[in-house]
Amino acid sequence: MTAQTAAPPLGIARFDSAAGMAQALALALHGREFRSLTGSPVLDSVLPAVNLLPRRLREWFYSFSGMVEALPADKLRQLDVGRIARWLTGLYPDRTFPAAFIGSSNGATVHLGAALGAPWLSQTLLCPVRNLGADADDANEGFAAGASTVAHLLETEPDLSVHHMHDPNQDRLMLRTMSYFRLKHRRLPAAYRAALTRWLPRGATLYVVNCTRRWPVTRTGPRSVFQFGAVGGATIDEYQHGGERVRAYFSRYHVDRARWDPPEPNDTAPEAEWGYDPALDSDLDDLAHAQGWSVIELRFEDPEAMSDVTAALHQDWYADLGHQPPHHLLVDSFVLMAPLRTQRLRAIPLWLLFSVQPSADHLARYLDQQPQFDRIDLMLFSHGTEGVGLAPVETWQHLAARGRQPGRLLGVDPRHYPRDFATFARFHRDLETLGPVHAAPPLLDLERFETLLRRHAAHHGVTLIARTSDR
Repeated sequence: MTAQTAAPPLGIARFDSAAGMAQALALALHGREFRSLTGSPVLDSVLPAVNLLPRRLREWFYSFSGMVEALPADKLRQLDVGRIARWLTGLYPDRTFPAAFIGSSNGATVHLGAALGAPWLSQTLLCPVRNLGADADDANEGFAAGASTVAHLLETEPDLSVHHMHDPNQDRLMLRTMSYFRLKHRRLPAAYRAALTRWLPRGATLYVVNCTRRWPVTRTGPRSVFQFGAVGGATIDEYQHGGERVRAYFSRYHVDRARWDPPEPNDTAPEAEWGYDPALDSDLDDLAHAQGWSVIELRFEDPEAMSDVTAALHQDWYADLGHQPPHHLLVDSFVLMAPLRTQRLRAIPLWLLFSVQPSADHLARYLDQQPQFDRIDLMLFSHGTEGVGLAPVETWQHLAARGRQPGRLLGVDPRHYPRDFATFARFHRDLETLGPVHAAPPLLDLERFETLLRRHAAHHGVTLIARTSDR
């Protein structure tokens, strides 16, 4: 069994951004399609039937399937962060690359890696730990329940920072059965160091993906914080103080509350899922200096800023290949993406964070600034929650209709959104009905890649910082 087919080790969730995006990119570098988020043919075959279940049973199935990937609390001592790092590096082909990416999770960066033929390693990992029967809306209960896990992680993993994240708005179903602990590497893991040294020859480029987004937190130690809420449909003020949309949310779920009551924040920290911890910089710069690599930092605050850069870069790349102007826009959603299929369709990729109104607004602004596409097809990640700021399916249908030809919501059953869990198995089937399909393009040359990156970055809120120049 190879790393490409092996299940993730204990302590990392396949449904998380880090694992899902790494698998999508690794498959593209192997010349293979990303066809399954679950990685289980049996589960994929069951998912369409799940949509036939009543709402509560569908929600239970989603919570239970997530719990299967969570670490039982009594097995916390079996968590092996080094093994997880070896699994992630083992996903990629064993060959040299002109460049590599490391740092923040970001779906647009996955497309850049696929175009350049370069791997990406995530600084942040999600370690879900089982916590059955929890009240997702009780932030203080969740905070207290995670204290022993945080203490254990701090004691056993001195090179990590621990971000206990509690987001009832978007992770409501998962929080019924687990707690979320996002772990950030502050030192370069041995497996990452060994892989980068194998992969990158002298003169290669290491791109550090630095999302500077920060979030109010309750600091519990020098390397640990509790983060209530997360980037998505609700604002920080709504998480902390409530509001009309929060009251409507509780009304939908028949909860006798007017607002959440989280622990008082006393600091800010890199956002748990998307933010970058610059503590890793020292190891990266030292290794790059020793190996003769250039280090270029991609710095941005809004995770979706990279999406506009990536879309513009693909337009120029396709023009180089003789495909101009672009006709097809393919919109990703969280970990629903298909980098190799996108290239073979010669489609422009636009990665969106979630199926929330701010992401829908981002897509609308992008379309306002572009010539009309012939076709717009998009995916929608369903997390099962009618949360604050969720964009209704009609909004996405309207956006897909803005092309010259009718577009599609790929793999989406509008009747069941946002509880359309079968979309995880159907999205690739709908993708494979699109055309025309071309041969995979030749990889983008590193020098041309850097020219295009510098052409488009600043215009879209991305700053490029050359930290070393050892070529």
